[in-house]
Amino acid sequence: MSQRAASQSEKRTIRVFIASPGIPAVERWVRTDSPMIVANSFHLSRKCIMKRRAFTLIELLVVIAVISVLIALLLPAVQQAREAARRTQCKNNLKQIGLALHNYEATSRVFPFGVLAVNGTASVLNTLHTWHSQILPYVDQQSLYGSYKFDLPFSDVANQTFVRQTIPAFLCPSHPSRDPVSNLWGQNHYAGNAGSVSGANDGILYPLSSVQIRDIGDGTSVTLAAGEIAYDLGGWARGSFPGSGGGGGGGGGGGGQGYARGVVRWWQAAQACARPGLNPPVTTCSSSVERTQQFSSLHGGGIHGLMCDGRVVFLSENMDQNVQRAMGTRNGGESPGDLP
Repeated sequence: MSQRAASQSEKRTIRVFIASPGIPAVERWVRTDSPMIVANSFHLSRKCIMKRRAFTLIELLVVIAVISVLIALLLPAVQQAREAARRTQCKNNLKQIGLALHNYEATSRVFPFGVLAVNGTASVLNTLHTWHSQILPYVDQQSLYGSYKFDLPFSDVANQTFVRQTIPAFLCPSHPSRDPVSNLWGQNHYAGNAGSVSGANDGILYPLSSVQIRDIGDGTSVTLAAGEIAYDLGGWARGSFPGSGGGGGGGGGGGGQGYARGVVRWWQAAQACARPGLNPPVTTCSSSVERTQQFSSLHGGGIHGLMCDGRVVFLSENMDQNVQRAMGTRNGGESPGDLP
């Protein structure tokens, strides 16, 4: 055999070890074109491919870690997007309320009363109906308005079914409380602006109010009509709380008009420790009286306010208290340039 042929013969042979269970391995030289080698090569290649389909524990942990990081990064963004959508809906609700107030004024030539009462005791002559009940036809609640017994107090048994109804336009999506208050009163997250102090009657919606657009001397674009409330909620139809004398979230606030739960004021509490403001923090002043008696929301940084011209603006909780007071009065002589 020539040297070249011998070299080619060596290339066609390989050394393998053949073993069986219980039998020592035996070394053999076999040709590379042997059927056994071809079959085994196919079998080994198939096993390699099958093994590549699985993840190792380390690879799995790395994938889980990457997914966790992505979720941690995306979750705040998703939450912010949802809150932005809720704030937009809350703003749209106030716009709808503003349109309802203007439609009511166009029909009756006057804005609705804040609360139909002279005190907090319900009677046939002191029905304690709220301004919310007056605009029901203008917030797609004509049927409810037609069934409501306005000749009877809001708390009369004949009105029990009606005052428990949930009105979508009166609910802020950012607020978790949506069920009826005490399972009796339909929830509400918006209150009317009753002005500065109790008895001054210098706002828009206060007990027995009858304000016309022409009465808003400061201008409709700089005078607050309504805003958000987030604490001590009473319901859209509830004109008073049992024994209420100092106001509360949605209350008229202070003095003899504390029963009016559908409206709030710039300054309400008689306690010297209380201070006016938007979104007041929790304090030790008479069980956080500031927080429960003034405009507030669960939005970060402030509240949505409805102006008398129908605009909805976001009012910062850090705004000057005198500016806030000026927005609450309809004829205080403030310069429009000082207000948002």
